[in-house]
Amino acid sequence: MTYIDRLNNFNRWLESNALPANSQLMYFKLLGVFNRAGWSRSVQVDTPRLMQLTCCRKDAAYRARDKLVESGFISFHRGGKGNPSSYFLSEKTTVYATTNAAPNATHIKNKNNNKTKTINTNPIKTYDLKDIEALAGLRLPEHL
Repeated sequence: MTYIDRLNNFNRWLESNALPANSQLMYFKLLGVFNRAGWSRSVQVDTPRLMQLTCCRKDAAYRARDKLVESGFISFHRGGKGNPSSYFLSEKTTVYATTNAAPNATHIKNKNNNKTKTINTNPIKTYDLKDIEALAGLRLPEHL
């Protein structure tokens, strides 16, 4: 999954799901950290850096991180004194229906040019990478 794919999936997920602003900022900042690290499997981020990335206090940074974990975008292994936590990006993949005219689609007429625009209102389904592997019968490399 590319950097742009991750950004697009995250933004699409946010269209129908709520996530606090601090959590959103943390995800974008962590993507930047992974990018600078050459997309390694994990990155180590200590608490002061986590606070600096999100411009918030320790408790708010921890809450933001926990929300990202709950939503499935990251996971982490807690570090100890003098040993920063390790962060991992999940392989959460959001799949969107792309049917042109679904039975519950909404049609909107534009006032200016009277063209009809069809908006698909089907619910969005979210799958993680293991679900997709199972559905497709594929085995993907571990380093993704």
